[in-house]
Amino acid sequence: MKKRLVACLLSVPMLGLALPAVSESWKPAPGEAKTQYDADFLRVDDQTGLIVLRIAEGKGGGPYRSWPAGKGPIMIFALDCAADKWMDLGMDFAGDKGLPKNWRKEAKLDDISGAAGKAGKMACETKDSLVKATLP
Repeated sequence: MKKRLVACLLSVPMLGLALPAVSESWKPAPGEAKTQYDADFLRVDDQTGLIVLRIAEGKGGGPYRSWPAGKGPIMIFALDCAADKWMDLGMDFAGDKGLPKNWRKEAKLDDISGAAGKAGKMACETKDSLVKATLP
């Protein structure tokens, strides 16, 4: 949780995705009672092989559009599974933000599980079955 808070505090300004809006499908992270991940946002970047993931902490049913800021932000990460590193791509308070400009150049930090929790671990374990996309 501490690393997630650090990720929030270090976040960069967000810019909208250049892609059409994707639907949301919030699911509980395996083995975590309060963390949800957006299965529809989960993608593998064609250019780098990084996985983009967004998670939020909240009650069952998860966050949705207009998720109240008092419930905590939706956090966006890029995961480099082979190196066990993650990149902080910012926070989203309404469920409509995308990837920041030049997101591939963000600093990589150690320990995916420490930042993205079990949702990050699950994303890495299922990488081969995730949607591959050309991201901005």
